[in-house]
Amino acid sequence: MTTHPKATLQDIYKSCFQDRFGVAHALGSAEQVENYIAYESAKAESFESDYFESCGWRGDFVRVNLKAVREGKISVSDLAQAFIASSVAAESYDLQHWQSEWQQIERAVRELYPDLEGFERDSANIATLISSGNYVMHHSKVYNEAYTPHYRIVSREQFDKLKDRLK
Repeated sequence: MTTHPKATLQDIYKSCFQDRFGVAHALGSAEQVENYIAYESAKAESFESDYFESCGWRGDFVRVNLKAVREGKISVSDLAQAFIASSVAAESYDLQHWQSEWQQIERAVRELYPDLEGFERDSANIATLISSGNYVMHHSKVYNEAYTPHYRIVSREQFDKLKDRLK
């Protein structure tokens, strides 16, 4: 919330989900991954200022801003390889465990940010999502408009191999 004060509960959920499950839900072939990173980093009209940020509360996964590719800090190939290698670090989906963890996170968010806009609506939508057996949620419209996120998720281990180039 410090770096993204317009984030909603939906966005917090997305970050915590990414921190728990990483990138396993978003993989294609290595060629597809490289092609899309190249395409998105070239077409993006704006980027957030930071090259990276930790996901969720554990920090097991990191969002690497595609601005780093655009500015030549890291290559498309290096980011794609880190993204793909990170899929092995992801946990398998366990609905009961995730639902329990999310409920704890949501209680903490409610306590820390009692006036978070759309909290009740997002909470209900997330509960419905999880109860339907779906886990994946996109950023909110508010977040997308405020921050224009363009990133790939990599494990902390893979990020550690890239981080010296991202200063």
